[in-house]
Amino acid sequence: MVDVRTPPIRRFLLLLGAAFAAGVGFGGWLYTRRDPQVAGFVPWTAAWPQHAVVAVVGVVLVAVVVRRRWRPRRPALTPLRLAVAAPLLGLLVFAAFRAGVQVLAGLDPNFTVNAWGGPTYAGAMACHYLDLAVGGIVVMGALRLILTQRAASAAS
Repeated sequence: MVDVRTPPIRRFLLLLGAAFAAGVGFGGWLYTRRDPQVAGFVPWTAAWPQHAVVAVVGVVLVAVVVRRRWRPRRPALTPLRLAVAAPLLGLLVFAAFRAGVQVLAGLDPNFTVNAWGGPTYAGAMACHYLDLAVGGIVVMGALRLILTQRAASAAS
């Protein structure tokens, strides 16, 4: 498990919170610039079948995470590992920003009419946040593998 009390983790969580808040602000700005003319709904743009698959993958990932015995790992913060992890960390920051944008910009019917889960705000939020959750699980798992090493192999 990750100890969220450590200063680097706390700083990163603060960065994620700031990215989310910036996204909410940007989403509000987009909402103020909305077009009063509502676009027409295009069938099959909602991607519900694809998101049913994503939901199943998410359930499987959560089941694996919950049931798996995690072997102890220790940090392995080499410059190469940090360089490989940087784009994934950036992806998490962008995901937090994008989640924030969706909160207010999604109130514009044109923002959600042909979005995944559209045409409703609730459907678009459900699909976007499902994507973010499953993607976040995958990215966090990859970061765990990149930034840590097995405790037993670290001693040898």
